[in-house]
Amino acid sequence: MNTAGPPQLERVGKYQVLRKLGDGATSEVYLCHDEFAGRDVAVKVVYGDRINDPSRGKVFRKLFVTEASLAGKLAHPHIAQIYDAVVTDQLSYIVMEYVPGGTLEQYCAPDHLLPIDKIVEMIFKASRALDFANRHGVTHRDIKPANILLAGGTDIKISDFGSAIMTSGDTTQVSGIGSPAYMSPQQVKEVQLNHQTDIYSLGVVMYQLLTGVLPFNARNNFSMMYQITTVEPAPPSSYRKEIPRSVDDIVKKAMQKDLERRYQTWEAFSLDLAEALRSDMLSSRRQEVADSEKFNTLRDMAFFNEFTDA
Repeated sequence: MNTAGPPQLERVGKYQVLRKLGDGATSEVYLCHDEFAGRDVAVKVVYGDRINDPSRGKVFRKLFVTEASLAGKLAHPHIAQIYDAVVTDQLSYIVMEYVPGGTLEQYCAPDHLLPIDKIVEMIFKASRALDFANRHGVTHRDIKPANILLAGGTDIKISDFGSAIMTSGDTTQVSGIGSPAYMSPQQVKEVQLNHQTDIYSLGVVMYQLLTGVLPFNARNNFSMMYQITTVEPAPPSSYRKEIPRSVDDIVKKAMQKDLERRYQTWEAFSLDLAEALRSDMLSSRRQEVADSEKFNTLRDMAFFNEFTDA
């Protein structure tokens, strides 16, 4: 993302622009200050020419409306909050929680990998957030390191729900959405999707964070999609010898091509991640009790039976 140069705007609606954070194919993101709430926010401004583009404008509008419609609806400690959405003839923008730690992309290089226990802890938290979204009828459909923000320590926040599909309302799935390297076989084949597509994609993210490489190495999208549907990737431990068998097995099950062999529920995925953290090999490296262990201990208490994760 290009972060160079001064901001092009001084204000976006009622928000004072502090600096430009970056830009993408359809939007620019600014760090702004909400003077009324007394907090910094990230404001995603959508390019007008993209929204009105004769060929892809309808898709871009649908993605914007999808993300905007979730404002205030997914309140979870590991989901970046959407505070507001504004659509005008001149400007359309979404106001989001500002997460200062950057994305997990910075930890996907072989020479900049995180400790294994920290990665497992982050994926556990992502799995709980996506389970929460799924219980609210939302499947993200574009899980990748760039859409997982680091809030500090092992705390992460899932962001960018523009590609999401929802069980309520308009259930038409826009095809061709997502990042090819992280797509599930079902997404590649453009069949009806459910939460298991996000489980697969989070498995790919876990693989990349553990090893510094993607499970499939392809020169183009066609080759990538072929490998996703037909090739079995090497286990993460083939790149990083200290990865325990339990973690290899979790990644393998999350990335199963066959839905029947993949994790059926987020709960099952989360449980295996928590058990891996409890194992002697990973627990011996930790200096403190993992958040996942605290969470599961509380969850087992009858008093908390009716409490949501959040």
